[in-house]
Amino acid sequence: MKRFVVLVLGLGAVWLAGCNPSGTTSPTSVATPSSTPETTAPANVGAPHYYQDLPQTNLVQVRLQVGPAETDAELCTTIREVSTGLMHRKGIGPEETMFFAFGEGQPRSFYMKNVPFEIAAAYINTEGVIQEIITLKAMDETPVSSKNTDIQYVLETAPDWFSRHGVNVGAVVRTPQGTLAASFAGRARIR
Repeated sequence: MKRFVVLVLGLGAVWLAGCNPSGTTSPTSVATPSSTPETTAPANVGAPHYYQDLPQTNLVQVRLQVGPAETDAELCTTIREVSTGLMHRKGIGPEETMFFAFGEGQPRSFYMKNVPFEIAAAYINTEGVIQEIITLKAMDETPVSSKNTDIQYVLETAPDWFSRHGVNVGAVVRTPQGTLAASFAGRARIR
């Protein structure tokens, strides 16, 4: 029995050593938060991954008011959802959006592993204000880090969505129920 406990504790230590203790998100979307992985089969030996190997389907949708525009965005709040993001899809429609809600504000970093099309992404602070709008290039695994250290939400869109809808840095993002903080309190599963 002692031997089994030591083995289990040892495996836990090995798993924790492979996690990013800061909880920052490595991208669109591969996240490396310090929580238990929801995927148990790593893509390569010794490197656990949290994303799934197929496109995500049937995600919950959330209505967002993004400055002067509205969108029904797919919502990602779990490790698997955030880590998988838009991976393995063939494209993104002109009005399709994906919204990532985290439990707290901190620096974020997204990249395009297994995403064969370009997108735009808005880094949004804890107050729901867009701080940056970035372009993420197809299949580019180079992380694009936020300049702001207080990013709690990220909105991914078609490359020209923000310009077509007149949404710029400084725009406020809300839900019909109110602020992002009030709407998503307790819903995000990762920091």
